Amino acid sequence: MPFNLIIKKNQGQLSEEEERALLNQYQYTGATTNIHPLLSSIVNYAQPVKFVSFSHSKEKKIHYHMSSFNENVALGYLRQDAIEFVNYNTRQMSRIYPRGGRVDSSNYMPQIFWNTGCQMVSLNFQTPDLGMQLNQGKFEYNGNSGFLLKPDFLRRSDKYFDPFSESPVDGVIAAYCSIRIISGQFLSEKRIGTYVEVDMYGLPTDTIRREFRTKTIPNNGLNPVYNEDPFVFRKIILPDLACLRIGVFEETGKLIGQRVLPLDGLQAGYRHISLRTEGNFPLSLSTLFCHIVLKTYVPDGLGDFVDALNNPKEFLTREEKRLKRLQERLGIDEKEISVVPSDKNKASNK
Repeated sequence: MPFNLIIKKNQGQLSEEEERALLNQYQYTGATTNIHPLLSSIVNYAQPVKFVSFSHSKEKKIHYHMSSFNENVALGYLRQDAIEFVNYNTRQMSRIYPRGGRVDSSNYMPQIFWNTGCQMVSLNFQTPDLGMQLNQGKFEYNGNSGFLLKPDFLRRSDKYFDPFSESPVDGVIAAYCSIRIISGQFLSEKRIGTYVEVDMYGLPTDTIRREFRTKTIPNNGLNPVYNEDPFVFRKIILPDLACLRIGVFEETGKLIGQRVLPLDGLQAGYRHISLRTEGNFPLSLSTLFCHIVLKTYVPDGLGDFVDALNNPKEFLTREEKRLKRLQERLGIDEKEISVVPSDKNKASNK
């Protein structure tokens, strides 16, 4: 009942017939139609707008304007103005969605657009392909809440970042990662051959696919022993954006299990890595036993120098031992020894 009718009835100004007639005439109107446009604009978190150009968006500087791009258009802007695309995403939001031609509901590689700082990278969740596996692995370490904080250089407008960079990014230390696949446990109940592939996804420079693969262990899906040499990813320019993907396959190429591990969530040492299905559901017993090494990237020729910085006592001890042997065994005085640069330092300078 309208509020004004209740007041009049309480004051005795309406008869029952008048009240019934007014109620029959009354029509409810949605409250949103009566909201003032200024108030409505205040409560908007994001306003979808048609994208014009990066220069137009920079001139307007309206942070709550959000534009949508299909994957082909986004790749075109990425190829043409990659740095401007990154700067655009530091000011406002963008949404990437699959192109209409994907009638099979397949997915593109979301890593490409994460590298550019795109906030909403939409995928076809009904298809458990590689793109979806990377997406689920990426967001698994935030409690599956669906939100991740972008790295610092993708949030600040005073930072310069090229997603196709082949050199270290300002303020970011490159990483070294190696993984040794030792054995598998309960991979399959069948007597089949199995092998393991290890890939790295990140910047185009950091991405390494279908290069590291173990030998095939025949007729043993229960506890195969691979005992491979370490697979080495020597220089990872942006560890914050990189993901390690491990896939276990039958000898026919059929996927048994997989796991996507963001590099900033890895821990060094001997690890049992539990596997997931193609749709990212946990496998109850299937694991891989691995040895992981994580370090800071060191250029060639500077290994001894870094070792000396990490453990100066050991370095000095080696120098002192050599000096002592020269003095005691050969009778050479320390004053007779000149300080010379090492060959490794000369090679690194060249």
